[in-house]
Amino acid sequence: MMTKFRTLIATGIATGLIAGLGAAQVHAAGLYGQWRVSFDAHPGGPLPFTLDVRESKAGPQAFIVNPPERLKVEQVQVTSDTITLVFPSYNSRLELKAASNGQLAGTATVLRATGTVTLPARAERGAWRFTPSTVKPAANVAGRWNLVYGDNKVKGLILLKQTGGQVSGTVQLPTGDMRYLSGELNGNQLKLSTFDGSFTNLWTGVLAGDTLKGAQFAATSRPAGNSWEARREKNADMAAVAVEKPGGERLSFRLPTPEGQIISLNDARYKGKVVVISIGGAWCPNCHDEAQYLGPYAARRQKDGLEMIGMQFEYGADEARAMRQISSFKSRYKLPYPMVYAGQPNADDTKKVLGDLAPVKVWPTTIFIGRDGRVKEVHLGWAGPAAGALSVKAKQEFDETVSRLLRSKA
Repeated sequence: MMTKFRTLIATGIATGLIAGLGAAQVHAAGLYGQWRVSFDAHPGGPLPFTLDVRESKAGPQAFIVNPPERLKVEQVQVTSDTITLVFPSYNSRLELKAASNGQLAGTATVLRATGTVTLPARAERGAWRFTPSTVKPAANVAGRWNLVYGDNKVKGLILLKQTGGQVSGTVQLPTGDMRYLSGELNGNQLKLSTFDGSFTNLWTGVLAGDTLKGAQFAATSRPAGNSWEARREKNADMAAVAVEKPGGERLSFRLPTPEGQIISLNDARYKGKVVVISIGGAWCPNCHDEAQYLGPYAARRQKDGLEMIGMQFEYGADEARAMRQISSFKSRYKLPYPMVYAGQPNADDTKKVLGDLAPVKVWPTTIFIGRDGRVKEVHLGWAGPAAGALSVKAKQEFDETVSRLLRSKA
C-alpha cells in the first residue's frame, strides 16, 4: 500500500515537472519571431529597429535587422520569459523580458567614453519602423545628397534608396560611415535609425524641395543633437578615405597582446616586410566593418610579404577588461595577426605610442610601413559595406597601396 502511494506521488511529481517544462518551452517558443524594438528614451526621440529571433539545431539565433543588413548577434539565450543578447566584441548587451501585455521590456547597456550607458528598451510584435500607418511621402529622396554636418560644418555625403515610404541608406563623413540606416519618409518628415549591438544613430529631418534639414543623435548626444543640412546633387561624391603622406617616420613601440606576447616592429617577423598597422578600438563601429575586410586580406597576402598589427585603444583604465574585449574582437572576425593593447583613445596615449603621427583623431586610422621600416602613407577613416561604391573604392585604395609597397624594395 505504501509502495503504491509513493509510486503515485512520484508519478504526480514527474507529470507536474514535465507539464511545467512543457509550459516553459511553449512560453519560450512564444518569444521567437520578429519584434519591433525601440529605445524610447534615446536622445532625439524613440530609436527603433527590428529583432528576428529564431530556433536552430545549434540553439537560438538572433539577427538585428536594419534593412538591407541582417546582423547576426554574437551570443543569444532564450529562456521561458527572457531574451538575452550579448555582444562581447562591443562589451554590450540587450535583455528583454516578457511583460503581461504581450510586449517585452528591458534594457540595453553600451560602453561609451563616459562609461556605461543604459537605454530602456521595449519590444512589440510588428514590422513597422517608426510609424504604423504613414501618409504618402512628399517626394522620392533616393539619390546622393551633399551634406554639411555639425557645428564645424563638416562636409559629407548622404546616400539614400526609397521604396514607397520606406527609406534606407547611410551617411558618409570623413571619419567613416554611419552604417546601415533605415526608416521612412512620412509626408515630408524623414526618420532613419540604426543599432548594431552597441552603436546607436538617429537621423531626423524635414524635406523642402531639394533640401533636407534636421538633427542627428547618438546615445550620449546633447538634447539638440548635431544639426545637418543636405542638398540633392546627382553627381555628389567624396573621398572614401583621406590619404596623408608623412615624412618617413620610424615607429618604436613595445605593446602587449591578450595572449601575453610583447610586439615590436624590431621583431624578426617584421624585418624587410611591408607592415600595415590598423589603429582602432572595439568601441568603434567602422573598425568592426574594416576588420571584416582586413582579416581575409591579411591571410591572403602574407605569402607576398605583408604583415599586419591591430593596435587597439580602448575605453577606460581597466587593462584586464580591455584585453578581454580585444580577444573577443579578434575572435569575432578571425583575425590572423597580433592585436596589441595601446591605451585609451585620447591624445596623450596615442602620442606615447605613435609620436609625431599623433594625436589620432579619426578611427580607424591605418598606417602603411615600407620594407625599410619607414611610414609611407596614412589612411584616415573607412567606408563600410553600407556605403556601396565608396566601400569598394576604400578597399581598392587599400589594396593598391599595399601592392605598391610590396613591389618596392624600400
